[in-house]
Amino acid sequence: MTELATTGNGHSRRGILKRGLVLAAGAFGVAAAGRESRAAAATVPSQLRLYGRNWRLSNPDRRPGEQIQLGDVGAVYGDLLESPKGSPLGQFFGSRLAIQSAPGGHAHADGSVEVHTFVLPHGTIVGMGTAVFGDAVFAIVGGTGRYAGVTGSYVANQRLREQGGNGSAEFILTLHGLEA
Repeated sequence: MTELATTGNGHSRRGILKRGLVLAAGAFGVAAAGRESRAAAATVPSQLRLYGRNWRLSNPDRRPGEQIQLGDVGAVYGDLLESPKGSPLGQFFGSRLAIQSAPGGHAHADGSVEVHTFVLPHGTIVGMGTAVFGDAVFAIVGGTGRYAGVTGSYVANQRLREQGGNGSAEFILTLHGLEA
């Protein structure tokens, strides 16, 4: 066997190299863990609850109270609030296309395909999906300002006066990628 070269303090070069590699691997692991924990923190969803007041459906081809027909297009709008009885926080604008949720039988418009824009003090959130009376789940597809790059979904319950509701709405948004 050959003897390993030693340094002046009695340690072998191989031993020093091993310790150096272990230290480098440990430093790399700590750095990777830090990146992973920051990424995990960034993906923790934030929840935002908004309420709507003065919820209206404008359909230029229908008189108030007239039944909505398949293929009708309309605009939904109203005030956004932080609490059911709070002051206006922002505005809501949506476009909708009336559809029939369950094909067959007598054709009637009982649902809609919708695109929503939540205009809030620090930016906008854009969502889209299909709504049938009651709760509906929508996808968050974009945003601006503070909400640029967010993804997620939200549950919407819109009670339009023109469809027998009280003119209110409630939204529970689950946002991913929202910076604190």
